[in-house]
Amino acid sequence: MPQPISRYAPEACISYGNAGDRPLLKRPELAALAMEAISSWSNVEAFMLRLFMELFGGKESLAAEVFLSLKGQSAKDSAIRAAAKFSLSERPEELRILHAILAIAGTNEKHRNKLAHHTWGLSPDIPDALLMVDPRVSIEYADKDAIYVWKAVDFTNIISENEELCSLGMLLKFVLSGHTGNKDGEITEELLNHEKIRERIK
Repeated sequence: MPQPISRYAPEACISYGNAGDRPLLKRPELAALAMEAISSWSNVEAFMLRLFMELFGGKESLAAEVFLSLKGQSAKDSAIRAAAKFSLSERPEELRILHAILAIAGTNEKHRNKLAHHTWGLSPDIPDALLMVDPRVSIEYADKDAIYVWKAVDFTNIISENEELCSLGMLLKFVLSGHTGNKDGEITEELLNHEKIRERIK
């Protein structure tokens, strides 16, 4: 988990938000991991589209057109929930699993948003890290409690979490589509027993 620089290296020199600094160019290996972390969210969005199409039932081109026309993840999440409420009204276990997966996606999306929207920087005193800061809290002065140190493991964790989320989404799609692997409810049971889903099921 990224640490605030005030805790990690309080005396470190910092630079962020300066035109021409190009911190990602100066940390190319970390930059590649950061881009991979962002692109891993694209895979999540793709599975959510397929999930919506499955719930929508038939007319896949229409479902895709409707889903892709929605602006923002919140609207897409609401569309999936609305489709699920109708399609899974008599399948309460699967509906609970779906809601849990959407909750996991909401958590993962916050990490993606930081990568996409926060200000990047670096410190010459921490050569194996990039810095990120929410631009809303860095307008007037450098609040070291709000400047976070991102290392390789932080990016790889995001990638792993999104890959795991896509795997859960694929398993749920198997369940919804009547895949033969779930004829005795094995996949449903696997999903219900998954730690992250179990934590979120109501």
